[in-house]
Amino acid sequence: MSVRRVRTEEVVLYLGRGRAVLERLRAEGLFESDELDPDEAEELRVASELMEELGVNPAGVGVALHLRRRLLALEARARAVARALAERG
Repeated sequence: MSVRRVRTEEVVLYLGRGRAVLERLRAEGLFESDELDPDEAEELRVASELMEELGVNPAGVGVALHLRRRLLALEARARAVARALAERG
């Protein structure tokens, strides 16, 4: 099953954000691709919200996204461990 990718500009338009937000994020090295998978599109939503609603600068957004990815990975690992323990017990 292939994951549908969407154009970065479509996500920005859907979010109602100006292209300036995307350019600021790209200047920081974030969202350089012209197409995004669903997880990346969600990250772009979070990033634009951090910048526009909370006033976080692009560097801070990069740190927040990195921490968010780590948290999601840890949650997935915890669910896997919990499933394994449930299967054993």
